[in-house]
Amino acid sequence: MRKTLRMLMMMVMVVALALPLFAGGEQEGAAVADKPVVLKVAHVGAPISPQQGAADLFVKLVTEKTGGSVDIQVFGSSTLGDEAALVEGMVLGTIDGGIVSAGLYGGYYPLMGAFEIPFLFRDRAHTIAVNNGPLGKEILDNLSKQAKLKGLAIWEHGFRHVTNNVRAIKTPQDFKGLNIRSPEVPVYSSPLRALGANPVPMAFSELYVALERGVVDGQHNPLLHVQGQRFYEVQKHLSMLDFAYTPNVLAFSNKAWGRLSANQQAQVQAAADEAGIAWSQAAEAEENRLIAELKGKMQVIDRSELDKAAFQKIVVDNTFPMFREMFGDFLDKIIATGK
Repeated sequence: MRKTLRMLMMMVMVVALALPLFAGGEQEGAAVADKPVVLKVAHVGAPISPQQGAADLFVKLVTEKTGGSVDIQVFGSSTLGDEAALVEGMVLGTIDGGIVSAGLYGGYYPLMGAFEIPFLFRDRAHTIAVNNGPLGKEILDNLSKQAKLKGLAIWEHGFRHVTNNVRAIKTPQDFKGLNIRSPEVPVYSSPLRALGANPVPMAFSELYVALERGVVDGQHNPLLHVQGQRFYEVQKHLSMLDFAYTPNVLAFSNKAWGRLSANQQAQVQAAADEAGIAWSQAAEAEENRLIAELKGKMQVIDRSELDKAAFQKIVVDNTFPMFREMFGDFLDKIIATGK
């Protein structure tokens, strides 16, 4: 009898000890469910940059659409590496997400390099038609398959304008002999050589010091970078050439994307699409404002003072046959879009 009682008491104690564990497990599970999914998104831009401008809109929209269940944390100024490192990290799954120039994905999906060909895009309306239309969707789908990551959206980075310390660039002849830094994207080199310049591929994070020390004479970038990176401190002349259009691609590693539920994925995708459209509209107004501001800091050569057709003819005649061999009919698809 006593033995039976002891057995019963031991069973009661076991159950009593186990109950808090089960309860604690339920509470822990609920806490995990309520905890937002944190995704870190990196870029190389300064706090004032095309990347950060679009990112700010994206973060706001994600918070609204997911009710805070997805927390996008943005790391700019090359904090997590240069653009090549960000793309590699997303492919390997060591970096959650990135806002990276389209051409830097070219090592995994070569057609991405075509986006940055100088004088390929006519105007901002043309870029929007490509980025947000069926061709843009096709490009993102193919990028996702080829690079084994999740491409969400093609965002406005902006038209590139040329700065330098030697002379005002108004005609193609003014490029002759200038050492011009370019992103580490091959399609910039041949057009610059065709114009008589010496292209110098260089990571964005190294550019300011290279300009300051005279390692390169000039560079090309959207105005937000000229302002945000304070290039006006180390450059005298700015030519509003619309030399090339660079889109940014917002992408996530498959590992990070897989941490979201199907509903969250749909909400984040919608936020990326809406942020892209909103940023394109905001960027145009911002560029107009910056032109006026930079005129007080640099010699600005307005579009009306440039013979853009002469620059474009040299580049198209000397490099587009080669680019058509490289990219096939994809080049003509971009040109035809929006006409």
